[in-house]
Amino acid sequence: MRQLYYIVVALLLCGACDKQGGYVIRGSFPGLKDGMIVKLNQIEDPFNEINLSIDTVRNGQFELKGVTPSPVFCKITISNKDLVTDKKEIKNNGTLLFLDNSKMELQAEHYDSLSYIIFMHPLSTRGKAKVTGGPLQTEFNHYREVLQPLEADADIPSSKLLEARFYKHQYSPEEYSKLYEEQYPLLLSRQAKVDAARMDFIRQYPTSPLSLYIAETLINTEFSRTKEELEELSRITAHVEDSVRKPRFLKRMELAQFQYKGVIYTDLSLETPTGENVKLSEHIQPGRYTILDFWASWCGPCKAAIPSIKKLYNEYSREVLDVISVSVDEKNADWQKALKEEKMEWAQLRAAQRESMMELSFKYNLLSIPRLMLVDPEGKVVFSGNDADALRLTFKQLVRE
Repeated sequence: MRQLYYIVVALLLCGACDKQGGYVIRGSFPGLKDGMIVKLNQIEDPFNEINLSIDTVRNGQFELKGVTPSPVFCKITISNKDLVTDKKEIKNNGTLLFLDNSKMELQAEHYDSLSYIIFMHPLSTRGKAKVTGGPLQTEFNHYREVLQPLEADADIPSSKLLEARFYKHQYSPEEYSKLYEEQYPLLLSRQAKVDAARMDFIRQYPTSPLSLYIAETLINTEFSRTKEELEELSRITAHVEDSVRKPRFLKRMELAQFQYKGVIYTDLSLETPTGENVKLSEHIQPGRYTILDFWASWCGPCKAAIPSIKKLYNEYSREVLDVISVSVDEKNADWQKALKEEKMEWAQLRAAQRESMMELSFKYNLLSIPRLMLVDPEGKVVFSGNDADALRLTFKQLVRE
């Protein structure tokens, strides 16, 4: 009996040492083949992954070990590239997890049930894999269970709209408009349910690092949250202790104060085609809606959106709607050439000065183009995105109201 007692105590102490000493992630399931490479990468910044651990499958199993100073968002990928000769057969399947210094296990029905991980895809597409172990990962599994059916529903109209945009030439204008008018409101309503579930989760786990991660996803899209929503997120997450994402979240929240839905647009110093320096506010008239089209001569999608903007511009009088295009072309000659080619009837301006570009990046979070924004008659930003059809539907809904 005494011997059994000492064995139990030793096992408990061993478990405590493992927890204090770092993390261990094990996996053994059908389809794993000896020689497959297993990687654990930190993806707090999805464009700058950091490898934390690597192992090779032996005897149908793997083990990843290490120490993390704080909880981090990661992905596990399992590659067969060293086992196949045909590049078409290469697979890099895996799943996502929140890593802390715990014992964890990757469970899957089969290697082929793991997803090929593309960071921006919703949780609903990430296969039938599950990582168990660790308090934070337990919360993340709960989050996945709640979000997966909602994101799957939202993914249906999203996929239909994406496919329609890709094959737009196969639709008549009437068919395309009808599809968009059906699917876009459906996407908005279903995405609202996803966001509501995210907010509920944050309220349920106000001190969890996972809540800070979710809050980041909610504010990363500029001009999509109201001031009240930002204030609630800031208040709820104030007591989260997370040395990895807390500084980043606070910095992003600082920028969000200029980029919430309903904020008054930020004025800019710009240049006319004749070289005159003007303010954006000189061209935005109170009492009417104004589309701001940020574009460049070298941007194909920007040029593809121009016909839709022209159509909307011609449908309404200037008392109702106006358009201002703001180019981010570095070279004036490129801009002038594009103006002659595109023949846009509305005001054309360019962010010619370095200070203007910095202001665009900071106040508008202009990291990519095209960017279409809608300013209402009171000067408030009520829409921001890269889809001219979404802009059109949003504007027409606001005019009807």
